[in-house]
Amino acid sequence: MAESLEKTAQSQMIDLPSGRFHYLSWGAEQTELPGIVLLHGMTSSALNWVRVGPALTDRYRVYALDMRGHGESIAPPRGTYSLRQTADDGVAFIEALGLQRPALLGHSWGGATAIVLASGAGSQKPVPQFSHLILGDPPPGLHSVSPELQATVIRDIGRPAQQLRAEITVNNPDWTEAEVEARIDALHKVTKEAVESIYIDARKEGNLLPLLATIAAPTLLIRADPHLGTPLDDTAWQQAKLYLPAHSRAVQVNGATHGIHRGRTFDAFMQTVNDFLSDERSVW
Repeated sequence: MAESLEKTAQSQMIDLPSGRFHYLSWGAEQTELPGIVLLHGMTSSALNWVRVGPALTDRYRVYALDMRGHGESIAPPRGTYSLRQTADDGVAFIEALGLQRPALLGHSWGGATAIVLASGAGSQKPVPQFSHLILGDPPPGLHSVSPELQATVIRDIGRPAQQLRAEITVNNPDWTEAEVEARIDALHKVTKEAVESIYIDARKEGNLLPLLATIAAPTLLIRADPHLGTPLDDTAWQQAKLYLPAHSRAVQVNGATHGIHRGRTFDAFMQTVNDFLSDERSVW
């Protein structure tokens, strides 16, 4: 089923300094358009963007990376999953594709990586320039994630597809078949070792919210409905809004779960993103 999902996208491998990575692209042949890079969340993959990617091709060449330890990309050993290391993968990916001032969109762990990437925190290299930064329900840091939540994230990895399909469908009746199958595919390709290492390594960066103030690009911060689960509690949400750079905005999507860009809130997510990208005040 995963192969059929990828027919609308180009599937490619690329060699980066840390190893061989897989990515999907939509509309890459539209060379007159700027690029946008998509970074998925933990236990997900580039297929996480199965609906978002095509929806952005009217204004971008879209590139979705399988992050390390996920999808078809390299799974390096434990101890190599800090946010600085995943951010460096993103920098190398952008450089390898030759993208100039692309937009950057990250969800959850991908959003945390995007914050580190766009701020340049801990890097010895010049900070890449981005036209826009979009953060979908990012955690304020992985240092405060409870052992119970970690166990919940890890427990579904590698479980039989039939079991996963039944549970995902029941728990997310508004998801499309493509979204369900993308989730199953990702859970069969990610390793438990990678996820466990992310929680150990990525928590070392501590609170990420102050880094927002150091980001040059206009930033869109999107939060899921706090009644349905979001890593941004009310305190973190208020702090994040204070740190956002100029020409930025923070939007809560009511009715959205943490998978904010999937299911019934996909249209609301895309409307929020497109409004931000179309606002002349968010261009610098």
